[in-house]
Order: sequence, then structure tokens, then C-alpha cells
Amino acid sequence: MNIAQADLRPEHVKKRFPRSVAPLVNGKALLAAAKKHNAMIMATNIRCRLPVEGIVRASIGTGAPVMYEIAKSELGYTDFTPASFVEFIVRENERLGNTEVPFAIHADHLTVKKMEDVPSVRALIAEEMEAGFTSFAIDASHMENEKNLAATLELARPVIEAGLSLEVELGEIGAKSGSAEGFTQPEEAEWFIGELVKKGIHPDLLAINNGSIHGTYFGTSHEGIQLDLTRDIWNVIQPWGVDIAQHGITGTSLEKITSFIHYGIRKGNVGTFWQNISFGLAMNSNGNAITTEDKGYVKRPYRGVPDELWNEMWAWAVETGNTGGNIKNANMAFAAKLHAVPAYCKERISAHAYEEAVRLFEATHSIGLADAVWQAMEAMTK
Repeated sequence: MNIAQADLRPEHVKKRFPRSVAPLVNGKALLAAAKKHNAMIMATNIRCRLPVEGIVRASIGTGAPVMYEIAKSELGYTDFTPASFVEFIVRENERLGNTEVPFAIHADHLTVKKMEDVPSVRALIAEEMEAGFTSFAIDASHMENEKNLAATLELARPVIEAGLSLEVELGEIGAKSGSAEGFTQPEEAEWFIGELVKKGIHPDLLAINNGSIHGTYFGTSHEGIQLDLTRDIWNVIQPWGVDIAQHGITGTSLEKITSFIHYGIRKGNVGTFWQNISFGLAMNSNGNAITTEDKGYVKRPYRGVPDELWNEMWAWAVETGNTGGNIKNANMAFAAKLHAVPAYCKERISAHAYEEAVRLFEATHSIGLADAVWQAMEAMTK
């Protein structure tokens, strides 16, 4: 099936892109298909445009659906707006001829750090919905649980009313790196989801603090996702059919990712990894950037952007205090130059992204899942 045969896109997507044949669909359909077939959806955080062609080609070639996502924070250090992000993802899928492999566009980490943030996040949700986002993640996990609940209840309402997929969060991701302090506990998760459902908010996914971090593991720190804890949390929220969203997958072995589906993980976020590919950084076998003692990076001359551009970016990072994980801020500062890299660099970034995306699709058991997404969409419209 394809869009030309049956336009099952959400109404707000049809309104924004009335003539598009790119299958931008409700995130609920991707999650339903993954749940039915015991698979996981790969969610890719896109900070610059360079790796997207390879990811789209891999999705088309394998029949694996994707969630393309951008966090509220990433809108602050990339040159994307909500509207331009959706426009770019849709147009890339059109340009590459995708009419048959459904994808969703996800608003990652709509972060609320204090109750005073609620109005601005509410406005951002409205802007993103108008832009064509089809999945949303409310993240009020920085606050104590009662305030998290209150903010989530208020902000999730328009998502539920639109019938789009919803992720909520309990336990700040990476709050205490290398420590069990701050880990989400099963009894908290049971209370949180139960209270949301009582008040008419039924999420599809729960993001938790289970030992992952966002970004690169520096020095002696290492990946520490606690799968037994994850399974315990998943078990207590099963009465409501809610699954787990795993954040911070960069630096995790493919072998471990392959096992995620056995612990209730239905969506996995991969972000910094694609940035590493774009910049041409050396990585270990788990996709974590190889770093120096002073949190510098090793650039591979045959990977990513030209060495001259990387050297300019790194000199800027040192001068402006954007070394270590803050190299992400180069995505905005050097956006024009990243867009204009030579064709040979674009080709090698695309090829690298293609190969790595295929490996991740294999690990997430999502190859060939496109047909099941179409079936889920048809069921949703009946």
C-alpha cells in the first residue's frame, strides 16, 4: 500500500501538505505495529541535515518505519524551527521516492523544569501540531512527581484530543550519571500512569531513568542501562498497555539493543550517534565517540565533514567553551557551512548513515514492519 492508494495521514498533516505523497503518519500506528510484532521503533534525533538521506534510504530499502524527532532543547542549538524540521523530513522522503514506508515526526523532550514553563510549552505544542508533528513527549521529570503529574495532565490534553501518540516521562534521564540515585522506581511508575489514566490521559510510552545518559560517555563512564529495573517498571504499567521509551542509546552495543524488546522497550532514541557520523568522529564498536582526557575528539579524515571544517569547528568550541558534549552547539553556529560541504562528504556521510541505520533496524527487529503499520492505520480509521 502507499499514500497514492489510501491517504491515511492525520488531518493536520493533510492540511499542511495537501499534495504530498510522503507517508507521514500518526506515531500510534508505528507503536501499535511494533507492539503486535514484538519490535521496536528507532527514533532518530536530527541535529543537522547531513545523515538524513542515508537514514531515509535505509528505511525505504528495509521497509523499517522511523520516528524522526527533535527535542525542545535541540530547537535552541540547531537551525531548525518546528515548521522547517517537518518540511525538511517530508521533502527528503519525497525526493527519495518514499511513498510506502510510513514514518512519524516526534516532538522529543517538551521539557518543563518549573510550573511557570507550562504556558510556553503549551504554545510550542500548538506550533508543532500545526507544523505537522504526529507524536509528542511531555517531559516534566525535572520536577517532583506531583508537579510532574500536574504539568503532564495539562500539556498532554491537546495531544490526546488530537488522537496522536503520547510519551510521558518519570525520572530525569541521566540525572545522576554513574549512580542509582534518581532511578525511576516501579511503584512510582504505577502511581504515575494510574493517575494519568484516571484523569483521561492514556499515554503510549513512559520514558524512565534506568541508567542511560544523553550524549557521549567521557572518561571512565560507560553505558549502564538497567534492564531488570526496566522490566520491573514495564510489568507494573502493563495493566494500561503502556510500553517503555528508551532514551540515550548512543554508546550501547547492538547486542544489548537487540534484547530491549524483551524488557518492554518499544521506542529507542538515537541522537548523538548521527552527529558523530556527520562530524566524522572516531567511535568505538558501540558508537560512542573516542575522546581524549580533556574531552576532545578524534576526527577521521575519511569520514564526515572536511577536516578543515572540523578544525574550524573545534577551534570555535575551544574559544567559546563548547568542548565536550557542548560541541552539539556547533550545529547552529556552523549550519550554513554544514549545508554546503562538498558532494563527496555528503556522499560518505549518507553511505555511513545508511549502513548504521540498517544495523539498528536489524537490532530493533523493525525490518519489514511497514506493512503492519499500514494495517494499524487502517484499523485506526475504521
